[in-house]
Amino acid sequence: MYKRMHIFKIVILYVTAIYHSYGQKSGGKGANASSTAVVVGCFSGDSSVMLTNGELKQIDYLQTGDEILTVDHLKIVPTEMVIMLDKQRSNQAQFYTFITDSGHKISLTGLHLIPIISPNNTMNYIAAREVQLGDQLYALVNGHMKSSPIRNISIEIKRGYFAPLTLTGTLLVNDVLASCYASVKNHQWAQIFMAPFRWYYRLARFISVNDPFDNNRTDGIHWAVQIIYQLTSYIRPLTLQIL
Repeated sequence: MYKRMHIFKIVILYVTAIYHSYGQKSGGKGANASSTAVVVGCFSGDSSVMLTNGELKQIDYLQTGDEILTVDHLKIVPTEMVIMLDKQRSNQAQFYTFITDSGHKISLTGLHLIPIISPNNTMNYIAAREVQLGDQLYALVNGHMKSSPIRNISIEIKRGYFAPLTLTGTLLVNDVLASCYASVKNHQWAQIFMAPFRWYYRLARFISVNDPFDNNRTDGIHWAVQIIYQLTSYIRPLTLQIL
């Protein structure tokens, strides 16, 4: 327990140092963090992910340390579930549901990022609410990542939503590649800002702390999200998306 708290203090000191460093550089002109509401995007509770052993696991049953599949440079690679950024088992939310020509289906809240293939064949992360018919998603087809255009978009109200964070910042949900992040305009920036929590996770696991973020807590937005969101709203407010 002492080692766990020591690592936690190091992480908080790191976050605080960055906060003050950037705050001084910006002349204190950042957004007022205390007045910024935290908005988290999520996947619907009926979503599933594939573990590295080939088994499917419903997203609401994911635990810290679960080894799941994601994609890196179009290659299927393993990653680990670090923390559930937000989980709401009984609350309802509005989801954008996409169905591709390949038959894949994924439901995300409007501010959740998902990569699409741009005309110059590069990956571009955009909010689910900005996705249009014909946009191409990456999906797992016969063991390989293939692009497939969206043939149907619907808006649905569903009960239960969850936002897992992995080491890579991405994961395959219903065999569709998606970001772990929402409420931001830039996937890469989000991954940078979550770096200290990934470091904390790795160190904690190294000393055999199985659940360093107390993932089995009650429903709600995790304190880690509160810290990072408020920090970002002060340092780089223009990178955030608003409802």
